[in-house]
Amino acid sequence: MRIYELDCSSSTKPLEHYWELCVGSCHGTTALREDYRKQLEKCHKELGFKYVRFHGLFDDDMSVLTGKNALMQRERSDQEFTLSFTNIDSIFDFLLSIGMKPFIELGFMPKALTSGTCTIFHYEGHTSPPDDYGKWQWFIEQFASHCVERYGLDEVRQWFFEVWNEPNLGGRKAHMGFWGGSQEDYFKLYEAAARGVKAVDHLLRVGGPATAMNAWVPELIQYCRDRDVPLDFITTHHYPGDAAYGDDGANIFSFSGEDTPERRAEMMKAFMMSEEQKWQKVPRGVVTKWTKKVREEAGNLPVYYTEWNSGAGIQSDGPFGASFIAKTCLDNHGLVQGYSYWTFTDIFEEGGMPHTPFHGGFGLLNLQGIPKATYRAFQLLHKLGSELYNHKYSEGTLDIYSVKKPESGCVQILVVNHQSLHQEIAPEEVEIRVDNLPGFVKATVERVDNEHGNALRRWRELGEPDYPSDAIIYDLMASSYTKAEPVAANYDGSSARLSLTVPEQGIALVTIYY
Repeated sequence: MRIYELDCSSSTKPLEHYWELCVGSCHGTTALREDYRKQLEKCHKELGFKYVRFHGLFDDDMSVLTGKNALMQRERSDQEFTLSFTNIDSIFDFLLSIGMKPFIELGFMPKALTSGTCTIFHYEGHTSPPDDYGKWQWFIEQFASHCVERYGLDEVRQWFFEVWNEPNLGGRKAHMGFWGGSQEDYFKLYEAAARGVKAVDHLLRVGGPATAMNAWVPELIQYCRDRDVPLDFITTHHYPGDAAYGDDGANIFSFSGEDTPERRAEMMKAFMMSEEQKWQKVPRGVVTKWTKKVREEAGNLPVYYTEWNSGAGIQSDGPFGASFIAKTCLDNHGLVQGYSYWTFTDIFEEGGMPHTPFHGGFGLLNLQGIPKATYRAFQLLHKLGSELYNHKYSEGTLDIYSVKKPESGCVQILVVNHQSLHQEIAPEEVEIRVDNLPGFVKATVERVDNEHGNALRRWRELGEPDYPSDAIIYDLMASSYTKAEPVAANYDGSSARLSLTVPEQGIALVTIYY
């Protein structure tokens, strides 16, 4: 039995819901879909997400920049390119209409600007550097200028312009990864984009390097200092499974150096590692270690993790993914200015459109809009108040965080029992003692675990249907809900005592009303 004691009169600090700043999604064209839009609006209303980030905003299927077409140019046939922001406007108009804003990833490269043939994903986002960095800068300036003209300077100054996505994964002329250039090439790309944005207005925010595995942060900062290049914020990405490749894991998947047989063999060995082998190498709470490192490297610059996820396949759809979210968000509080969970929906086409309701997709909502356990974890976090007690309990696989929510007349205690996959974990019994309560009305508990808020479990019980009927979808939706249930407590006039058991990979939100 674990014993947790909280003095309600003890000190607190502001609890910023930084994990609600942004959420990720697939490439730009999916944002033109009606089902995508309905799911995003649901996430905004119920989870509090404020911004959304896409890949491929400039992909050719968005028809933003194309080569000269005399049939379409009319009297402007002397121009080299055709620009059309019609599809982007449709997306941004929708975001603003529901109270959200874009976190703009500047990429990928329009085909008409590329220097090579490198692409990524089935929709063939072009990843080669531009054939002319001046033209890339002109294009970014045109785009930023259009945004200001359409939405107003005050609005666009609230947005973020992030240059590219994971440029450290790839390498010069590599037909894999997100960048077909070197680190030097990316820095040139960043500089041109940043100057293009700032040419429109010096208060527009631009940053990078948007790398995987926390790479290139000090290098980009130094490059910008040396060349007086604008840099307003730092972005990078982390997934706990990256720890399996060691502290130098980013280099394993990068061909920014020489593409040798030895390097390819090293990468193949990493890819062939089994799930169990991989997760045995992932320490619990490793992303917090990385976050502290990047926080130190960034100095005074704001830090935004524009991708993060448990990255655990089908396990991410259930309690493991949920408990990872709860622990990570509260452990990393105060270290960064914003998080962007990757992603809000399984309407996601990087590997082609999925066909089965649960498949380890990145989304919080599945294809049919059914909330996963991860969605419910964010929902519990969204309910937390704005005052975090300084007292945190951490023992074994158990973490306990306490929050004061005076506007609702309650104290909230979030209990998380989390461990890395394929490592030892067991249910935990906890006795909670809360002293100096101003009164007592009732105590409730809301859970996310294998038995609560877990549609994945119900889907498996139903035989794992690929294309569920309306009746099955209704059944799965019902199984995804959570509810606050009464919990017995002893109150002696100033102190309350209650006990509960938290299953492995489980979350319990205890609320004591006074």
